[in-house]
Amino acid sequence: MKRNKVLTSGLGVVLGLTAVFGLAACGSDDGGSGSSAEQAANVDIAEDLENARTAVADALADDDSWAQIMLASDVKAPTVKYGLLVVPYTKSDAASRIQGTVNISDGKYTIDGDSAATDKTWQIDQDGNITEVTE
Repeated sequence: MKRNKVLTSGLGVVLGLTAVFGLAACGSDDGGSGSSAEQAANVDIAEDLENARTAVADALADDDSWAQIMLASDVKAPTVKYGLLVVPYTKSDAASRIQGTVNISDGKYTIDGDSAATDKTWQIDQDGNITEVTE
């Protein structure tokens, strides 16, 4: 009985330590860039980029055959113009520019935007990951 208790306790300690070391390794493996969520929180146009991504994702959910989707403030509902699907989108004052035409290849795309306050360019992908565009 004592042997089983010792083995069970030992196994519990080993599993516990493995979990702690595993979480510590994951938590410190950011390569100095921070997580996407942390970085998005520091991006003043994150909401604009998220709204643009949502507009494109919603359009693709209805019909994923589009190779390009245009974001435009002059339409009230998705419509086809000039052979492109045009979806409603209006940027906030935080963004000086949000990419108008989004190219889609195999379901993957990015949308760029410029911050009016910092002049930094940010990019969001189809998964919602926001990164700074450096040239």
